[in-house]
Amino acid sequence: MGLLGRLFGSKKSVGESAAPQGNQPKFIRKERKGTATYEVYRGTDAESAKAFLMPRKVDKPQYYVVVETPEGNWGMDVKGLYLERLLSWQTDISSAQAEGHICRMADMFSVQMAAKGLNDNFVAEVHCGKCEHEWPDAVRYQNMTVVRCPRCKTLNKVDTGNIKVVLV
Repeated sequence: MGLLGRLFGSKKSVGESAAPQGNQPKFIRKERKGTATYEVYRGTDAESAKAFLMPRKVDKPQYYVVVETPEGNWGMDVKGLYLERLLSWQTDISSAQAEGHICRMADMFSVQMAAKGLNDNFVAEVHCGKCEHEWPDAVRYQNMTVVRCPRCKTLNKVDTGNIKVVLV
């Protein structure tokens, strides 16, 4: 790196990402199912999948960018970030080590879909009860969910019993 680059920082080249390359999800396929299009990637974990998806903007209806991971399939569509379905350990409330809470709602559309029973979760910003880290994660509607803090790995119990959607 040259003197100016060291003084002012170098710009990232086109296509270079902020996440380490080893953790970047790998493209698997692009497929059409009826009128829907899926761009499918494989990732190593939920956090790198979310980091990959969050800066992406999907502006076409029925276009889905999905990252398959051992920690669930995370996706992005026109409505925002989503988790296809919760994992079984997330409903085992006895495994929780701390009390987390929701600090921000991501969007009302996913909450409405969970309230209608069309999805088993919605995405919200969660606050760790141990280290106070905040991150986006999937939780159940009007129920308790266990989520793992990506910073300290503590299992947090998050209660959404106080969230109520009134459909009119």
